[in-house]
Amino acid sequence: MEVLVTVGMSAWPFDRLIRAIIPLCAEHRVFAQTGTSKVVPPCPHAPFVPHAELIERIRAADVVITHAGNTVRLVQRAGKVPIAVARTAQGEMANDHQVEYLLHEAHGGRVVAQWDLDLLPQAVAGHRAVEAQLIAERKLDQPAPAAHISALLDAEWDRLARNPFRDHPLRRYAYAWDELAGESGRHLDIGCSTGEFIGMLAATTPLDCHAVDPHPGYLRQVERDYPQIEVRHIATSGPLPYPERYFSSVSLLDVLEHCPSEDDLLREIRRVLAPGGLLVLTVPGRHPFSWLDPDNAKFRHKRLHRAIYSLRFGRDVYRERFIDRSNGLFGDMSIGKKEHTNYRRDWLVERLQAHGFKVTRQSGANLFWRWFQIPALLAGPRTRRFFERAIWLDGELFDRANFFFSARSEP
Repeated sequence: MEVLVTVGMSAWPFDRLIRAIIPLCAEHRVFAQTGTSKVVPPCPHAPFVPHAELIERIRAADVVITHAGNTVRLVQRAGKVPIAVARTAQGEMANDHQVEYLLHEAHGGRVVAQWDLDLLPQAVAGHRAVEAQLIAERKLDQPAPAAHISALLDAEWDRLARNPFRDHPLRRYAYAWDELAGESGRHLDIGCSTGEFIGMLAATTPLDCHAVDPHPGYLRQVERDYPQIEVRHIATSGPLPYPERYFSSVSLLDVLEHCPSEDDLLREIRRVLAPGGLLVLTVPGRHPFSWLDPDNAKFRHKRLHRAIYSLRFGRDVYRERFIDRSNGLFGDMSIGKKEHTNYRRDWLVERLQAHGFKVTRQSGANLFWRWFQIPALLAGPRTRRFFERAIWLDGELFDRANFFFSARSEP
């Protein structure tokens, strides 16, 4: 049989699929569009092919194996049923939208969803019969009107262009604003720091914004700079000072790793969040350069940290942040916590589910950013802008150092 394999135009490699087609090359006439994959299949292949050539190859193929992207529709419009494999957020895509799309499409669409790639040869061998059955049983959706598609794209562009954090070096702010901008009701930002995020959220959305933090100095600055935000002081452990189901949304942006107990905090968030409410959570991820985390220097290199911090910010500031611990903090860390945690994605998803949250979106940013963040912390304003731009670009290219999650509180 003539088999066409295509992985699309993504900047991420899809090595898992290219490896899975290697057994097919010995039994069928296979052509593979391999994208950025470094895996070389033993069949004719090319990284990318022109659109017109792709259409011709789809028409000529007996079986088309594709990622769960736009090519699914191209194959369907050609009167065929594709075998689709979803890219995942585990290094194959920025998030799991292809998984979500294929789960939905597999229920009633003309597509064969292939989740177990070890069974791909069997799926190809039996595809003609499956394809005939699906064509007979399932109608093909008609294309949406061009004007409707144009309006949707224009609206999406407007939304993205409005994001006040789109050029911010900390991409978690852009992610969180994007997730929360369409929400309404009361919003709580836990660990608000100096208010950069919550202040902009209050200024650009209809949300009724509240903020909490254990650092009194941060709260005074938020009260001064953003008087429209209601702020409250919280202890580093213990309950949040709000009744049950009080908020429609909560943000927790790179804060969980500072807390003495992740489970206690997630339990409290679940308590104050209304059923169906949105939690936007970001954390530092475990990755090859986690050892560079500057927040761990105060634990592992105490004398060096004290010398550099005092030289850069002054001895009085060092004394306030790291010696006077009356606010329950050692720097920005809860007293008693010995590490600025870098999390595994699967562990955090499991904990969210254990506390009654359904994860609805995952994303991430950066890989090499610690190499730029550390000098940026010590640099002056002009030099810092250079490093911050490098951090932003790193966030455009990679997604392994900072994990982003959106989750809904289940009823």
